[in-house]
Amino acid sequence: MYSDLILNRLAVPVDESEEEIQDLIEEIEELDSLLSPEAQELIRDLRPLIVTDDVYEEIDENAKTGDKLADKMAIFAGSWKFIIFFVLVMVIWMSGNIVLGGGAFDPYPFILLNLTLSTLAALQAPVILMSQNRQATKDRAVADNDFQVNLKNEVEIADLHRKIDTLTDALSMQTRMVNALVEARRKELNATIRHIEHTRVITTGDHLQFDEHTTVGGMER
Repeated sequence: MYSDLILNRLAVPVDESEEEIQDLIEEIEELDSLLSPEAQELIRDLRPLIVTDDVYEEIDENAKTGDKLADKMAIFAGSWKFIIFFVLVMVIWMSGNIVLGGGAFDPYPFILLNLTLSTLAALQAPVILMSQNRQATKDRAVADNDFQVNLKNEVEIADLHRKIDTLTDALSMQTRMVNALVEARRKELNATIRHIEHTRVITTGDHLQFDEHTTVGGMER
């Protein structure tokens, strides 16, 4: 079964398979009952198709260089490495300018440092927003894929319930038939036993009558 699913995944182009899956899911969503004949036909069409997908891998493969760079910068900016590195840079910057005194390139109150921090914050915010937008896109894709998987599981479970109900009805019918046959056989055996006993009684009675007649005849002689 699993090998058939893999072969189906390899034989059907990805775009065509995803479009077919989406069409089937939309048709299933419009149904009032998952136990109707129309639902069973759609379930049979959907069963060999694989709906699970590695969404993150697909999005990362189609990502542009800027998107990948934004993700890396957002990851670095949200780490302790960045905090420690930034604190060290600030300490060295301020300490160096204080030590240099009159020859400092950015004397107190460190106007150039403030400008650098403002510029960094202004550039860092859009980069983080780009990364968050990409993460939101991934989350939506994952949620959509989870919905497809859950819907397929739901229709498969409904189909299994239908099959179990059918098997249960068939088993109940067979049980009733077996009980009826057993009851009929029991009645037949009881009738046979009664017939045998009745025949035995008649035979025994005839034998007794024959013995009495023989005894009486001997006495008359």
